[in-house]
Amino acid sequence: MAEESEDDPAARPGADALAAQFALGAHMSAEARDYLRKQSRLADLQIDTLQKKDEFELSHLRFRRFSDYSRFALEIAAGLVVLLVVCGLASMVWSAAKDRGLVVDAFSVPPEMAQTGLTGAVVANRLIDRYGRLKSASFSIVQGGESYRRDGADEVRVEIPDTGISLGELQRYLRDWLGRGVHVSGEVVRAAKGYSLTVRYGDQPGITLQGDDLDTLMGQGAEHLLAAALPYRYAEYLVRHKRFGEAQALLPSLAATGTVIDRARAYSVWSALYFYAGDMWSARRKAQEGQHVDPDNPTLFAFVGASESNLGHDEAGRAASAAVSSHFRGEAVATLDPLVAATLPVLFTIYRDEPSGDFTAALAGWTRLAEMHSAYDAAAQTTDFAADHDLDAARRSVEGIAATFQGKPNFNLPLERMYVAYYTGDWAAAARFGAAASAALQNLPDQRWQIVAFAVPIWADATARSGDIAGALALIGRTPRDCDACVRARGRIAALAHDGAGAARWFALVSARAPHIPFADTDWGTMLLHRGDLDGALAKFRSAHAKGPHFADPLELWGETLMAKNRSDLALAKFAEAGKYAPNWGRLHLKWGEALYWSGRAEEAKAQLAIARRLDLSGGEKAERAAMARRLGSAS
Repeated sequence: MAEESEDDPAARPGADALAAQFALGAHMSAEARDYLRKQSRLADLQIDTLQKKDEFELSHLRFRRFSDYSRFALEIAAGLVVLLVVCGLASMVWSAAKDRGLVVDAFSVPPEMAQTGLTGAVVANRLIDRYGRLKSASFSIVQGGESYRRDGADEVRVEIPDTGISLGELQRYLRDWLGRGVHVSGEVVRAAKGYSLTVRYGDQPGITLQGDDLDTLMGQGAEHLLAAALPYRYAEYLVRHKRFGEAQALLPSLAATGTVIDRARAYSVWSALYFYAGDMWSARRKAQEGQHVDPDNPTLFAFVGASESNLGHDEAGRAASAAVSSHFRGEAVATLDPLVAATLPVLFTIYRDEPSGDFTAALAGWTRLAEMHSAYDAAAQTTDFAADHDLDAARRSVEGIAATFQGKPNFNLPLERMYVAYYTGDWAAAARFGAAASAALQNLPDQRWQIVAFAVPIWADATARSGDIAGALALIGRTPRDCDACVRARGRIAALAHDGAGAARWFALVSARAPHIPFADTDWGTMLLHRGDLDGALAKFRSAHAKGPHFADPLELWGETLMAKNRSDLALAKFAEAGKYAPNWGRLHLKWGEALYWSGRAEEAKAQLAIARRLDLSGGEKAERAAMARRLGSAS
C-alpha cells in the first residue's frame, strides 16, 4: 500500500491545493489579465512621470548652473570695474604727484581785445605755442624739457555720479594738491605805444615787455619762460644761437648754486659755450672743473673727450670718450633730451673706436646714427671711409656734404676731398684741397681750430710727398707739439727728407704718450720697412696691432714685411686678417695676390688681382698689378 501511495500523484501532499489553484487560475484568468494590464499601464505612467521629472530636474540644474555662472561673471565684471576705477584714480593720483610742468592760466586782457577774439585763453594758447616752438628749436645736450598745459574750465566734462564734479576738475584738484606744477599767469594791456605784456612764472616777480607787435612780445615772453623753467636749456639755447655774452652772464650763478647735478649741468653748458666758440682749451677746462663737482656726469666726459680730440690729444680724447658710455646712468641721464640720451652713447663709442683704428666699427656707428637721426656728421663718416681705404664709399659720402655752412661755402667739402685724394695717392690734389680748406676755415673764427687739428697735418704731408719738403716743413712747423697728428706728420716729413733719426724721435714721442693709439707705431714701422730694417718694422707693426687689433694698416704692412723676408706663406694670414677690416682696399688685394703667386697658388692669386682691379690703385700699384697679371698669364 505504501508503494501505491507513493506512485499516485493524487496521494502526494498538497496535490489538492495545487489542483485548487489551477482551477482558480482558470476561473480568474480574465480578471487577472485585466488587472495586470492596469498595473502595467500604471507602471508605465509612473515611469513616464519619473522620466519627465528627471528631465525637468536636470534642466533646472543646468539652468541653476548657468545662473551661477552668470552671477559669477557679473561679480567678476563688477570687480573689474571697481579695479579699473581704483587703477584710474591711482593713475590720476600718480600723474598728479609727478606733475612738474608749466600750467599756463588764462591771461587778463582788455575787454576790447576780448571782443575781437583775442581772449585771455587765446593769449595763453599763443604763449604755449611759442614756448613749444622755442623748446623744440633748443636741441639740448644737458637738460630735457618739462611738460606744459593750459589750465581752463572748458575741458571735456565727465561727471562723477552724485558729486557734480567732473573728471577734469578732479584731475586739476589732484594736480594742485599733490603736484609741483608751476603756474604761469599774466596780462596784456594797451600801452602808449602798442602793448604791454607781463608774464609771471610762479611766485617770481613778473617781467613786463613793451612793443608794437604782440607776436614779438609773445616770443620774448616765451624766452623768459624757458629761462625760468629750464635755465640750463635756455643757456644752451643762447650758446647755440651764438648769443655768447648773454649765456656767459647767466652761467657763473648757475654753476655756483643748486644740487650737484644742477651745477654739473651749468658747467656742461659753460664748456659748450667755449666749444662752440672754437676755444677748445677753455672748453676742456670748464668741463674738467665740472668733473670736480660731479665726477660721474656723462656730458662732462663728452665735452672733455671732444675737446681733447680736437686739440690733437688722441689718448686723452679716446679715454674720455670711452668713459661716456660707462657713466651713462642716473638722474643726469634721466633728464636729458630723449634724442640726446639715445644718440650720445653711440656717438662717443664712434669717437672711442676711431683712435684705435677700428674704422669698421666706427662706420657701423655712423650708420646707426643715421637711422636714429638724419642730422648725422656726413663729413666725419667720409674721413672714416677714406681711412678704411673704401674710397668709392668716401666719394659718395662727399656728395652728401652740404654746400654751405653758416651761410658760407662749406669748408668740409675741400677738407674731405683732401682726405680722399691723400688716401688715393694723389698728393698734388690733396695739397691743393688742404690749402682751400684752411682758407675757408680762416674765415670762421669758431672753426679755425680745425686748421691745426685736421687740415695742416695731411696738407703738409701731401706737400712733402709732392716734392716740396721745405714747404711742408714750413707748414708743419707752425703746429703745436702736443698735437699727436701734427707730430706724426713731422715724423713722416722727416722720413721723406731722409732724416731717419729725426723721424724716429717724433714717432717715439707720440707712441709713448699714446699707449692705446696705433698710428705712431704704424708710421714708424712704415719708415723702417722702406729703410730696409725688416725686423725693426715687424716689431713696430706688432706693437701697432696690439694697440689697435682691428686696424688694417699694420696687418697689411706686416704682410708686406714678411714678403720682403721671403715668407709669403706667412704673409697670407696677415692679409686675410686685414681683409676683415678693410675689404675694399685695393693695395691689400694686390699684395695678397702677389703673396699667393709666390706661394704657388696661381688661381687664388688671379682672383685677388681681379678684386684689386675693381678697386682704387695708385699709378705705381696699377703697374705692379699689370706685371703680376702678365706673370700669371691672365687678364685679371
